[in-house]
Amino acid sequence: ETIGSDPLRWYLMSSPILRGGDLKIAKDASDMRDVVRLVVNPIWNAYSFFCLYANTDGYEAKLRGDAPGLLDRYILAKTHALVAAVTERLDAYDLGGACSQVFGFLDALTNWYIRRSRERFWRSGMDDDKRDAYDTLYTVLVTFAKTVAPLLPFVSEEIYRGLTREASVHLADWPDAATLPADARLVAEMDRVRDAASA
Repeated sequence: ETIGSDPLRWYLMSSPILRGGDLKIAKDASDMRDVVRLVVNPIWNAYSFFCLYANTDGYEAKLRGDAPGLLDRYILAKTHALVAAVTERLDAYDLGGACSQVFGFLDALTNWYIRRSRERFWRSGMDDDKRDAYDTLYTVLVTFAKTVAPLLPFVSEEIYRGLTREASVHLADWPDAATLPADARLVAEMDRVRDAASA
């Protein structure tokens, strides 16, 4: 009632209990508050960021994966890898592994792509680079909502419906990684740069 069902669901699915381990739940629910802080809030903040600037500019973004910019190509390829990895994990009934893939992706989306693209969204007027940024973030968010729908059903539903105006993310087809560009070398090199920046 105070934290929500999605954080509880995520907490249980990403816990050792699914692998036969022990699980100790904190009486003050601090462990589930961490899920809100580290998983749900970053997702919601990325969605809110997109909506704020797209609505301010009156821009109707579209699904596309052909933006030429380095950051755009990186996050699209990273999303491709996410869809492929989560699909593989869920097919193997590895819910904890799927949660781990999503958690790792969130840092790339929020702390790398959006943070380094903010000036593109803040820029006055509309040019090709700004359109690329909007379309790329929209494509990533729609694909991400579909990918996390089994793990975070209510958050993904709200985001997907807000972005697409469609009936439900749970009625949408599972995302196909092949619709996004794959670039394993770019992802590996950019991730190495991210690791160096974090260190």
